[in-house]
Amino acid sequence: MKKSFSVLLAAALVVSLMSGCSSANTQSTTLASTAATTADSTATAITVKTDATATTAKPANTPTLAYICKDLSQEWFVGTSGSMLETAKGRGAKDVIMLDCAMSPDKYMTALDNAISQKVDVLIVCIPDQKLSQITIDRCKEAGIKVMAEDDGLIDANGVHLAPSLELDAYKVGQSIGDYLGKYVIDNKVNADPATTGYICMTMSEVSSCVPRSTGAVDSFKALVPAFPDDKIIKADYDGTTDKGFNVVAATITANPDIKTWIVTAPNDEGAQGATRALEQAGKDKSAIVIGVGGYLAKDEFKKDFSCFKATAYIDPILDGQIAANAAMDWIEKGTVPYSDYIKDGEEFGVYPFNATMVDASNYKEVMGASAN
Repeated sequence: MKKSFSVLLAAALVVSLMSGCSSANTQSTTLASTAATTADSTATAITVKTDATATTAKPANTPTLAYICKDLSQEWFVGTSGSMLETAKGRGAKDVIMLDCAMSPDKYMTALDNAISQKVDVLIVCIPDQKLSQITIDRCKEAGIKVMAEDDGLIDANGVHLAPSLELDAYKVGQSIGDYLGKYVIDNKVNADPATTGYICMTMSEVSSCVPRSTGAVDSFKALVPAFPDDKIIKADYDGTTDKGFNVVAATITANPDIKTWIVTAPNDEGAQGATRALEQAGKDKSAIVIGVGGYLAKDEFKKDFSCFKATAYIDPILDGQIAANAAMDWIEKGTVPYSDYIKDGEEFGVYPFNATMVDASNYKEVMGASAN
């Protein structure tokens, strides 16, 4: 079968290791091995294979990993992939092949065939559409390739995990966002006129790891501000990109001309950034508050004299990449199935519960350390 391949060349990814993070952000990695990392930033070139039919002979004990990412243009995944590569190579891997599917299910399937044809030892997947989970498992099993999920789990129709996965503790992250938002609304008397105040809850309904972020935010916000009208909470679905985030928020603002004050939560920084630009364009930003998840885009908003992008749930992409790479290498070298310590009763695979810390202009430098620059 003739195959066409779409591969993103990512050259010179600069990876800055965290220094000076607060204890609230520090996570204790229980994996048996840790990466060999350096204290100062290094530029790392990512090698990407462009011919899926050509397999490279690997010397003994030099495994090759592959990472299929749903969007390598997003800053979160740039940091994660660079850290993943550095960590794996530090432990003796020959390469981590980076494959970008740019949010396209078709490109994802091409990338999957690419990785399988190159006979990688472990495939790490951040899938653009979780409906492709079972076919991913089936093809990897047929090829004898170990597969694990990163950020968005490989799940069946009932939400059961089909492979080990590293994911945010999504609902808990959402609760942190809702707590921050509720306190902000109370302290700043944002809801003084409920008839002219609206809450845009941005979500990605097709991504299981994102929906609980939105749900948790609303639940915690309503617990603190129970009088906020339910009919003023508006769901805005998007695909995780800044452009689509801008479009859905701009459309929501236009459809609700009586709303003068907007509060917005988004499950990633891209959505929050898009919402911020939409509010600015509509002249609604001065009284608004926007909260995201990530930190990689929020930090630039915090440096401005004014931005309605007020806070974010900071997650560390460097640590994320380290955990995933270490788990993959342990699987190869020791036969340790990733995240087995987190297997729940009745489930076959564990899910590592990555966490986040709320940051704003007052504390982001302290919490994010070098990543705040």
